[in-house]
Amino acid sequence: MQPTRRMRLQAVIQEELSVVVPREVKDPRVPSVTFTAVEVTQDGSQATVFVSILGGAQGGHDGAPALSEHGAKQRMQDCLDGLASASGFLRRHLAKALSVRHIPTLIFKEDRGFENAIRVHELLKKI
Repeated sequence: MQPTRRMRLQAVIQEELSVVVPREVKDPRVPSVTFTAVEVTQDGSQATVFVSILGGAQGGHDGAPALSEHGAKQRMQDCLDGLASASGFLRRHLAKALSVRHIPTLIFKEDRGFENAIRVHELLKKI
């Protein structure tokens, strides 16, 4: 697959998932999420979707108490499990929206980029 075609496919997958997941996925394990990036393999058979939970995995932003480190990891793992269980539904939705012959298999992974940036910023403030 050509690089420009892959980039367009990645952008469309990310846009469609960001629209359909909050509206259609009713799994209670899946909170409000942000899809930060999508990487499609060279042959277009797999799409790795990077996920970040809005407000961070630890929570505490909506009045609920903040979770511990273990609780935050469990919340993210539950979210990834919920998205993985909805991947068949999401692929069917993508089949309607995309004009490609084979719809890529969706693999969901945690994106820790924002949390790592905050951690580095805090370390730099200490110096």
